[in-house]
Amino acid sequence: MKPNTLLKTSNTSMVVFLLLSIVVFYLAWFQEENLPLMLLVFLHLSQVILAGLFKVAYVFRLIAQNQLGQSLR
Repeated sequence: MKPNTLLKTSNTSMVVFLLLSIVVFYLAWFQEENLPLMLLVFLHLSQVILAGLFKVAYVFRLIAQNQLGQSLR
């Protein structure tokens, strides 16, 4: 994959995973009385999975920046 494409894809992925994490956090912690137990379990597991995917997207972002010769941040 080209570095520019990788950078754009990973930036977009980070935004998507962050937004999904916010939605899942809100549902799991502030709407828990309105949701069934199995859904709450799924939401709490999703928080861990989404955090991991966010970190993977960040690593790909660092790889793309390194390939483009940009400063890593």
